[in-house]
Amino acid sequence: MRTRRAAHEESRFHASLRTDPHAPELVLSPHWDDAVLDCWSLLASDHELTVVNVFAGAPAPGRLTLWDAVTGAVDSAQRAAERAAEDAVALARAGRKPLNLPFLDAQYRTPPGPTLDRLDRALSTEVDSASRVYVPAGLGSHPDHLLVRRYGRMLWRTGMPVTLYADLPYCVQHGWPHWVEGREPEPNRNIDAFWQSYLDDVPEMPPLRSAHVERLDEPTAAAKLEAMACYRTQFPALDGGAKRLLSDPAIHGFEVRWELARDDGERPGPAASG
Repeated sequence: MRTRRAAHEESRFHASLRTDPHAPELVLSPHWDDAVLDCWSLLASDHELTVVNVFAGAPAPGRLTLWDAVTGAVDSAQRAAERAAEDAVALARAGRKPLNLPFLDAQYRTPPGPTLDRLDRALSTEVDSASRVYVPAGLGSHPDHLLVRRYGRMLWRTGMPVTLYADLPYCVQHGWPHWVEGREPEPNRNIDAFWQSYLDDVPEMPPLRSAHVERLDEPTAAAKLEAMACYRTQFPALDGGAKRLLSDPAIHGFEVRWELARDDGERPGPAASG
């Protein structure tokens, strides 16, 4: 549920980012790897788009967070620089260059994180308009993903076409739903319930199974795997070691997106597909 403070902030929000049907699309990636993990089909397409890494600020040197330690780092500032460099290499495989905003990742900051206004000002200083914005669905409730989703919802209220994308690896904790994989449903595995638990506070959300399911062909899936492997400091942990989660084509070969709909059921603009 929204807090009173959040509701007040949302009621006063006025977007500086303009809606322009002729402007490039924006993929808002909370971290340096989310765009590649979740939106490779878009990155590899001929869409005119910009990848924006929202929480791409550098922490102060001399500290080490738990996640960075798990991935073998000795200093978080050094690891942040390594991740930024890895991201540039990964995105270059799709002919894209990242735009990095200065906000700190949740593991480096004290809650609650930047306000909607601060995020909007930082983004609109770099990019003044967009024809569509892609934001994470927040499956898994990572605070950075939820904040970017919330910002996307505020943009949607201004008339901006907004699409949510399923968040790997969080969304496949129980595998893909059968309607994503194209298999027969299993009697004792209801992944819809798992996903819906993270989306109940998104009133603009269309029916879960109205999603656009992108099934990557073999060459595209292979290219995505190569791009993911560019995140050499992150991929072993994200892949689950011997579990080979993300490296499994049955996992990384799918991407799922939802277009937010207006109250009348219509959508602000045509949904993009890879």
